[in-house]
Amino acid sequence: MRAFLVTWRSLVSFYNELFLLIGANLLWWVMGGFFVAAAVILGWPMLVIGGPWWLAPLIAIPAGPATAALANVLHRAARDLHVDRSFFFDGFREYWRRALALSALLAIGNMLLILNILFYVSRTESLVQAFSLFFIVLLVYWASVQVYIFPILVGMKEPGVLAALKMALMMAFANPLFSVLILVIAALLTGLSVVLAILVLIAWPGIVVMLGAHSLKLVVEMAGGGKEESPGADAN
Repeated sequence: MRAFLVTWRSLVSFYNELFLLIGANLLWWVMGGFFVAAAVILGWPMLVIGGPWWLAPLIAIPAGPATAALANVLHRAARDLHVDRSFFFDGFREYWRRALALSALLAIGNMLLILNILFYVSRTESLVQAFSLFFIVLLVYWASVQVYIFPILVGMKEPGVLAALKMALMMAFANPLFSVLILVIAALLTGLSVVLAILVLIAWPGIVVMLGAHSLKLVVEMAGGGKEESPGADAN
């Protein structure tokens, strides 16, 4: 299936640029990824004590520019183009404003969907509780959008926040089974990285973004009926 093909291509691409991507992953943590760790570290105890843990996604917003910078590196690595550490810093400088705005939109969306799920689950009427299933489906859809969105942003010839969001929404909607499988694979790889803690630092962010990069590449190839010409690849 296409999702497993994307996973295999992602792992191969990561291996081919292993040392460069280990460094890029570490840069991601230093230049913004630590906000994701802060969201988890602060959100988990709030969940345990019944506090406002649903605010945790907002803490991760500043990680957006670093994620775009990492996606800029992986966009080229996924297409076997020349890539080096400078593409990380170039991507950070070029996309940081748009990436921050996208990250804020994604985080607000996560928070609102979680709040709706919690609201309807807490109702006593079974019919009202059923609405929670609708928002759970929306949350899964929104999560799949987030796998694609930063690779889409850096792959656009004329990158824009709303244009990238629209394209990611359309891509996830047009390929529902593929998107859910990619999301499940990303979740499994995340779980593996947590178990093998060192992978969280040196591989996890890059592998997840690489899944999005190869997913975009495959969808563009299928839409065009041939090899992708890497739109925007030489823009940096």
